[in-house]
Amino acid sequence: MRIAIFVLAHVLFLGVAVAIAAAQGASPYDTRFETRHDAAVMAGPEEGSAVTGQIADGTEGIVLRWCRPEFPFHEWAFGGRDMHRRLLDERVCEVSVNGQVAGFVRGSDLAPE
Repeated sequence: MRIAIFVLAHVLFLGVAVAIAAAQGASPYDTRFETRHDAAVMAGPEEGSAVTGQIADGTEGIVLRWCRPEFPFHEWAFGGRDMHRRLLDERVCEVSVNGQVAGFVRGSDLAPE
């Protein structure tokens, strides 16, 4: 009987852990983005950094390589669309497009696909 209760308790615990993991959203670094409008590509993340190019409005498949400030993963994972928008608006990120590093763009220029 004790073994059965022990096994049942562990199965229930694992079930709850799997449900919690499934409820979390993907990391921002595992999410693909698209541009909301033409996005300036900058040489660095610093304010006033030189503009080196542009990513056209509607470009899809953009991947974040890293951002500053760093994302608070708990807020991203459990936040909704409004939270994602706020977090993106506060960041500058190095991105890749079609597997090639493009440079830095403002998070406000991006939207999750």
